[in-house]
Amino acid sequence: MMYITEKTVRATDLLSSVKKATDEGYELVSMYIQEPSGNRKRVLEIIMLSQDNTLRISLKIDNEYPSLTSIIPSEQYEREIFEMNGIYPSGYGDVKPLRLRYSQENEYPLQKTPYTNQKKRPLSIPHNGMDGDGIFEIPVGPIHAGVIEPNHFRFSVAGEPILMLRVHLGFTHRRIEKLLETQISKDNTFMAERICGDNGIAHSLAYLQAIEKDTAVPERAKFIRVIFAELERIHCHLNGISGIALDTALSVPAAKGYAMREKILRLNEHISGHRFLWGVLMPGGLRKDVENDKLSTIEMEIMKLSFELDEMIATMRRSPSFTDRAEVTGTLSTDDAERLGVVGPIARASGIEYDVRKVHPYEAYDITGFKIPVHTAGDVYSRLMVKSNEIRESISMIYQCIGFIENGPIFEKVEDIDGFSIGVVESPRGEIVHCVNVNDKKIWRYKIRDPSFLNWPAIETAVIGNIVPDFPLINKSFDLSCSGNDL
Repeated sequence: MMYITEKTVRATDLLSSVKKATDEGYELVSMYIQEPSGNRKRVLEIIMLSQDNTLRISLKIDNEYPSLTSIIPSEQYEREIFEMNGIYPSGYGDVKPLRLRYSQENEYPLQKTPYTNQKKRPLSIPHNGMDGDGIFEIPVGPIHAGVIEPNHFRFSVAGEPILMLRVHLGFTHRRIEKLLETQISKDNTFMAERICGDNGIAHSLAYLQAIEKDTAVPERAKFIRVIFAELERIHCHLNGISGIALDTALSVPAAKGYAMREKILRLNEHISGHRFLWGVLMPGGLRKDVENDKLSTIEMEIMKLSFELDEMIATMRRSPSFTDRAEVTGTLSTDDAERLGVVGPIARASGIEYDVRKVHPYEAYDITGFKIPVHTAGDVYSRLMVKSNEIRESISMIYQCIGFIENGPIFEKVEDIDGFSIGVVESPRGEIVHCVNVNDKKIWRYKIRDPSFLNWPAIETAVIGNIVPDFPLINKSFDLSCSGNDL
């Protein structure tokens, strides 16, 4: 559990307090509004993380607060706060819709007033506003040719080169944060697993971190949780790598990659009863144990996977047509990655060496050893190599956990405690943050920050100067989630 420092500031001191925190090595990981109870004021919560501490800066506000965009990458958070709570960031004008595709006057979903389902008007998708001879707009989505999540891409192009891209999301908003406002004693693991389906274990672990606080989770449960988290990372990365192979016309490696992913999903079902490993994790440990003979099966299957992955990646790298398509395509520089605050494999492919499992170890990650794969080019090829190397590290960690694990209990009772708590987890897509505020044994505010929330704006930067036919390849390499952003 991380130490938490709490600091209440005045509006006049907000910017200087945040600036001081950044100078001390803190980084913004979440920002949201706590709606009041009774006649109290609303509170702006700014959550920042350093290597060994969590800083919670609180500011009581009325209808606006000073924008932080000049100091930290807070644009997404400020748009979300305006859309969900109706509070304006003074000094920052870009509050275009982020998660909602329908609007109703004076209704803000995260206010404490009842959430209604009255008839709403759809929000129009604006033009990019780039005019000139030979410049055209290409709208794509939200309905796509494949079975994928809904989103709308609007390209401004001059011939094939992309001059501008604007991504419009919000078609899958399900009010998850509102649904999680329940009694703290209720097990919401099932809801957490469904925040973003293919990252269900990671979101569950973030939820459990925040709920369990000081609970001494049994060692066996910790090791099994790590095994589940790394199996999830493997099948997610295999899906992304296979998609890159398919979009570069490497049908055989793509087929092999999808076949490997299917083997992992079937292995998941064999050991847990669910292809995505849902239904096993719970507050305090596990609902059911994973027998030792099934652990041996995991060991055998991932050994085979290791050889198959090496062969697949070697085949792709030997293909001149693949390297021609992947290298220097969809480049996100280190400066842009830092400016936008991107996380996960996308950040590591742009030279940012950061992984929550290493910086803030949780479960059994303080025992397992692994390297953080990093590339500096920030292109499609770099993102592919980071993910393939992460799969190898995941295989190594699973081996280590199986070697360390011993028989013992898998559950410890969790005590329900009021106050603020936080869960931070490295999902396959990057850093997940869950913040929980509990009053009188009830969750008053539940804030979720999925990695795609920060990474979606980066694709608008990475595609500039590339050609339209390369966009599907760039998009696959980013592997972003709509449901994770929209909640």
